[in-house]
Amino acid sequence: MKTAKPLLISFEGIDGSGKSTQCKMLYHELLDRGYGVHLYREPGGTAISEKIRDILLDRENDEMSPITEMLLYFSSRNQLITEKVLPALERGEIVLLDRFVDSTIAYQGYGRDLSLESIRKVAEVAIGDLSPDLTILVDTPLDTAENRMDNRELDRLEAENVDFKTRTRNGYLQLVKDEPNRFLLLDGRESIETLKGAVIERVDQILEPTT
Repeated sequence: MKTAKPLLISFEGIDGSGKSTQCKMLYHELLDRGYGVHLYREPGGTAISEKIRDILLDRENDEMSPITEMLLYFSSRNQLITEKVLPALERGEIVLLDRFVDSTIAYQGYGRDLSLESIRKVAEVAIGDLSPDLTILVDTPLDTAENRMDNRELDRLEAENVDFKTRTRNGYLQLVKDEPNRFLLLDGRESIETLKGAVIERVDQILEPTT
């Protein structure tokens, strides 16, 4: 197995943005190169976290309060980090996350209008000081994202209204402004291969920096 320094990369974007496709493509690229690499989705990634995912995304749970929603996301996240992510990083491996804390800030903070300060306080308990080395935001206009989801059954979050999704997207863009050095901002309207190339180029800069 090819060795690399521990690396945590998260992929973010609204539902239908194309982030999951890029996350999977990077995973297979790194795997083909011989790196020790893991891909986990949020919420999910462990047996317990997947059960929490089912509760969160079930459209029958339409009475769920924003705070309950936020706490469930962090519960799932803590289990994943404890059980899977931290052990992999301690072994010097690469971890790819299809969503991480930025999703909670964008969806529950900006989308649900929960206090960003409160979310960050819960994050301190749930994940400590763990932060991605790189976050890739695939920013996609709402109409494009909606069209991509036309032929699939929508979960509770995917079925939210346009105003919610607009606030969420704007929240992501604000996060990029707040931490430009951590983010790679991509235009989700670009072709899959163009996006893949941009992702790999940036990751290679971390894995094999030029002197």
